[in-house]
Amino acid sequence: MGIGRLLDISVRTMATYQRALDVASQNISNAGNADYTRQKVLLSTEETQAGIGMGVKIQDVLRIKNDLIDTQIRKYQSSISDAEKRSTLLQQVESVIAEPSDSGLAAYFNEFFNSWDQLTTNPNSTQYRSTIIQKAQRLSERFQEVFDGFSDVQATLQKEASVKTEELNGYLKQINELNQKIYESEARGIKASELKDKRDVLIDELSKLVNVTVQMNEYGAAIVNVGGIQGADQNVYNEFEVTIINGKMRIVSKNDQNATVILNSGELFAITDLYSNKIPGYKQNLENLANVFIEKVNEYHMQGYTLVENGSSSNGIPFFGELDTNGNVIDAFVNGQININSDVLNDTKNIAASSEANNDGNGTIANSIAGLADAKIGELDNQSILESYNNILNSFGTEKVISDDKIESNELVLQQLSNQKASYSGVSIDEEMTNVIKYQRSYEAAAKLVKVVEEMMDTILQMV
Repeated sequence: MGIGRLLDISVRTMATYQRALDVASQNISNAGNADYTRQKVLLSTEETQAGIGMGVKIQDVLRIKNDLIDTQIRKYQSSISDAEKRSTLLQQVESVIAEPSDSGLAAYFNEFFNSWDQLTTNPNSTQYRSTIIQKAQRLSERFQEVFDGFSDVQATLQKEASVKTEELNGYLKQINELNQKIYESEARGIKASELKDKRDVLIDELSKLVNVTVQMNEYGAAIVNVGGIQGADQNVYNEFEVTIINGKMRIVSKNDQNATVILNSGELFAITDLYSNKIPGYKQNLENLANVFIEKVNEYHMQGYTLVENGSSSNGIPFFGELDTNGNVIDAFVNGQININSDVLNDTKNIAASSEANNDGNGTIANSIAGLADAKIGELDNQSILESYNNILNSFGTEKVISDDKIESNELVLQQLSNQKASYSGVSIDEEMTNVIKYQRSYEAAAKLVKVVEEMMDTILQMV
């Protein structure tokens, strides 16, 4: 081996291990950085075309990642974000329903039926009749408050969806920019590990908003799909917006309104699902209950007779709603409000408590309406009004419990996956310090080899 080649090997070796020390130092300095991915130096033999060894070189600096674990982490993170957001939003809905409490619909239903029960003891009582009106008005107001509360929550959800969608667009733009920088760097032979770490963090944040899939192309760019729609690659990124279609909230591409994101996890899924399905479902169930309640009260009330006035009593008056020209009850329940018949509202004598004409002391009809509190009604699957209402509350409560349980179970899985990721991609101080010593010793040995070359050259010069 010539002295020149020996010197070349020595210098090359020193440069190689200097770079290896840089990588180890970078790992150590980021040991506490949860977003950092450990790098590993891959060494190989440098050879000439003749196959003669020319020392050592760095073949590659690898990012130690497990794509399967990363995919699973994003999946469970997206699921947890959905459950956490859903649980928070259901708490808002819970505050609207306000059950169990003295200001809930259950309490006002009971007060309404109890007021009719009181009237049976003294059907002529003006005070008891006024109480019925008051309780009916308060029940109507409470229904309106609940429906208005649902509408307020939906309006809030629409605003929040717009904010979250703008966050989504921002992440996609940054991912696109990082893809470009990564491609440009690696095309020049410069590793872009730190840029890839930043990109991974953005994708992780993106997965909290929506369900995503990620693929890497041959240029090292991440191709990110959002709910089946391409979100970003190295060339372009998509922008999305919120739209309401037939009462349903949708996330669509700004460039193509027909390109709808299919959500199944993430915060935006929780928001759109509550807006489009859960809250309308609660409202529909309450509206059905209100209509059955109105129908049954009216059914008895229209059979009954009012107090005697000008020598006779009247019947056929509904307690809720008005009669049209065909004798049908209309406008009894409008936009969440139960409307008391104007004749009843203006004169309590028109409350029909008697089952007999011109018999003010009869309270049979009042007793029948009071009995609706416990009566099994076919339209409500043979449940009473209060039982049906409790079932509505139970379905809501079940949804909340499912969300909370999902958070707890998924957090355990996510913690296990995070531990696996840390053990695989995280930095071990002991391992890196071992590498530092090894690289340092190799560097020192190469430096000593340079010293040997220098001594050999001195010997040769002295011989001349």
